[in-house]
Amino acid sequence: MLLMQGPQPLAVDGAALGLGLPARPIPLDELRALLLHPSCSRATRDEVWRHLIEQARTHRDAWMVGAVALAAPMLRRLLKTLTQTLPVEREEVEAEVLACFMEALCRVELSWSHPVLRLSRLTQFAVLRAHAIDRPDLLPEPDMSDGQRALRYPDGHADLLLQRAVELGVITAQAAELISMTRLEAISLSTYCRARGLLYCTELKRRQRAEARLRQALLSGELSGNAE
Repeated sequence: MLLMQGPQPLAVDGAALGLGLPARPIPLDELRALLLHPSCSRATRDEVWRHLIEQARTHRDAWMVGAVALAAPMLRRLLKTLTQTLPVEREEVEAEVLACFMEALCRVELSWSHPVLRLSRLTQFAVLRAHAIDRPDLLPEPDMSDGQRALRYPDGHADLLLQRAVELGVITAQAAELISMTRLEAISLSTYCRARGLLYCTELKRRQRAEARLRQALLSGELSGNAE
């Protein structure tokens, strides 16, 4: 990684941190090796990670990327688990893990013990939560049930349902395009975002909110009329 190379690599001040670290600037690649060494105590790892989290929150950009680099072993394990759990493309899970990890860096409490484990759990829960809203089932499947009565989409193609939802102000035209492309056209969300220069996590949340509004409109009967 370029941030760890060159005459001025990204580094922590070992003298200021103490904790038994070398009393000099420590480039992040060397720091990663020190933290992974069996002789490194958990207390040292925890304090170093608290420092890295503070740096990522304060300076963003390079330090955020640096934190991702140091967390790479943990993120690879998490990615393997989630890829086996979720029925989606690996590249989409990779993008979600990265986005959710960076969000976790901003959310984790520094007072918590074992911050790396906390970051892992926050990231994992956030990715799983993103898939908890029956994500592939809202539009392709024509029938829904609330346990008491069956609901059906309006007659016609699901794109017409989206159009009607836009006309009624249930969702925006942008949200309708997002759902149409990533659900009906089966284009992965990560591909959709890359092609348009959009932030993956932002569009993921936009889609979740729009689908929740669609579901509520269907259950309330607002979209039960003819869409043609």
